[in-house]
Amino acid sequence: MSGFWKKDENYTFMNQYIPLAMKYIIIPVILLFTLTGYTQPSLTIHFGFDKFQLSRDAQKKLDSFLVAEKEKISSRVIQLNGYCDATGTDNYNRSLSLKRVLTVKNYLLRYGIEPGAIGSISGHGESDQLNGNRTEEERRQNRRVEISFFEVIQTNPPGSEQLKSLLEQIADTATKAGTTIVLKNINFYGGTPFPLPESFETMDELLQTMKVNYNLVIEVRGHICCIPTTGDSEYRETGNGLSEERARTIYAYLTGNGIEESRVSYKGFGHSMPIYPFPEQSEEERVANRRVEIKVIRK
Repeated sequence: MSGFWKKDENYTFMNQYIPLAMKYIIIPVILLFTLTGYTQPSLTIHFGFDKFQLSRDAQKKLDSFLVAEKEKISSRVIQLNGYCDATGTDNYNRSLSLKRVLTVKNYLLRYGIEPGAIGSISGHGESDQLNGNRTEEERRQNRRVEISFFEVIQTNPPGSEQLKSLLEQIADTATKAGTTIVLKNINFYGGTPFPLPESFETMDELLQTMKVNYNLVIEVRGHICCIPTTGDSEYRETGNGLSEERARTIYAYLTGNGIEESRVSYKGFGHSMPIYPFPEQSEEERVANRRVEIKVIRK
């Protein structure tokens, strides 16, 4: 269980907060969305020693894949990660791996891939070695660019104002540091920080978005509805504000599934930033105020 939620001395989500009966309800849902994911089979392109140009064989491999997947590419977001073998300095290899990624990116653009479809590019140098670099073939395996494809997920119903998936929104050039995005369809059991089962699809989309965009840094923001002041409702189990606990739930889900703590922070805003003023006039207004957002800190 501990592999799905981040634990520390101050916050142990699974053991402190969820009664035994609720564990059996929620954990299978976490497993379902975490293991299903949205990634498609990736393609790996290899490079010659100290080279960042595509060889003829690499071009043929790329061409064959692009032709075969032509009908599906328009519905995918692409992630490019470059690597080197262990020869040379780390700084040199980071630069070389990024040049390899840019070469592949430019090739995809010339093929007709839309710039916005390339969600992230990263050069990792000699990190993440596949083997011990003992032979020339092993070194060749490490001189690579991995091309991963992720399905575009639409979390909003047809006719809503916000039709772009979270991956698309982050990739959009209009999304900059300071942009705030509402995470649709994240709801909680009343008076608790426990997400309803239908919330995990959006939570997993956020997780996949963070994995695709290595440079993305966010703040998770929690809000509540239905109180006459700008303050927060207290969550009795911890004495903290309910909006903070709900934001921390999303933080725990991300960091517990492999996202670095340095890339995620969280904050509760209580009822200080309602979309609709108190008293809310309908369930739609209450849901709109009872929300979780992410603020882009860096991308």
